[in-house]
Amino acid sequence: MRSAEETREALGKRFPAIEVRPVDPAPNVTVHADALRENLAWLRDELAFDFLVFMTALDRPADDAVELVYRLFSHESRASVVVRVRLPRDGARVPTVSDIFRTAEWHERETAEMFGVEFAGHPDPRKLLLPDDLDGHPLRKDFSHPNLVRLPEVP
Repeated sequence: MRSAEETREALGKRFPAIEVRPVDPAPNVTVHADALRENLAWLRDELAFDFLVFMTALDRPADDAVELVYRLFSHESRASVVVRVRLPRDGARVPTVSDIFRTAEWHERETAEMFGVEFAGHPDPRKLLLPDDLDGHPLRKDFSHPNLVRLPEVP
């Protein structure tokens, strides 16, 4: 059984630019979209990160990017890791990881709908939550709809 410290050490060897954010002690690593599947499979197979807790996205219009966020958990070491992938806002596309983590199947469908990210090779890319005739991606900051009521910004 690998300890949390041994897990962090192994992460540091594979991902030299680990970031730890003040609000969450889980290490954050950023990977290139082309290496996402390889790195998630490595984390599962080599470090026993056996559960995808969630996967979502962040819209970063100022950077013209969408950032995918995957949080993994290891039941063996009781450790978590966050994997980030930055994609261009236009044509955001990444391969599915639903065959690596079964829970990604639902999360990818939701993220595709809400943020407009395409998950190549996804086994069931149908819409999950929104009506089929809705155009746009509601969690993008530039989303507009006639029935949308925006709240005033907090100073």
